[in-house]
Amino acid sequence: MTVSFLIFSSDVYSKENFNVGNFKRNDERKDNRLKHSLCKQTFKDIAKGLSNSNVSLITIYFDSEVYLNLIGTEKGYYSNSHAELILNEFMNYFKIYSFKYKRSHRSENYAYASGTYKYNKGSGTIELEVSISLKYNKNKWYINQININ
Repeated sequence: MTVSFLIFSSDVYSKENFNVGNFKRNDERKDNRLKHSLCKQTFKDIAKGLSNSNVSLITIYFDSEVYLNLIGTEKGYYSNSHAELILNEFMNYFKIYSFKYKRSHRSENYAYASGTYKYNKGSGTIELEVSISLKYNKNKWYINQININ
């Protein structure tokens, strides 16, 4: 009778250690997918709010303080309630024709998107550049600043 032995390298990892690492990586991937999904939804809601002149769809993403720069007239940090009033006045004056994102970028805790805000003036439309930045905090994306020029 012949007995055979297999010898493995010392690089063999225990199943327990291997699974722990996999769980951590899987959790990180899941967190990143969730974070990315939340970011996309935040930008979609903001676009819907701008497109429909519905400020409440935007203000739900305001933190306690928001930086606004609206055509250079309203420029600075505002409380969320004051920023809501300013944005509402802006959208009532510059009646939306269309809004569309052109580009976006996201890192771990910050996101940015830019696009065009078209409004009616007389018999034509005028186009303004929009940039919106978000900051991730406490499992939610918040609007850090809005620039419309």
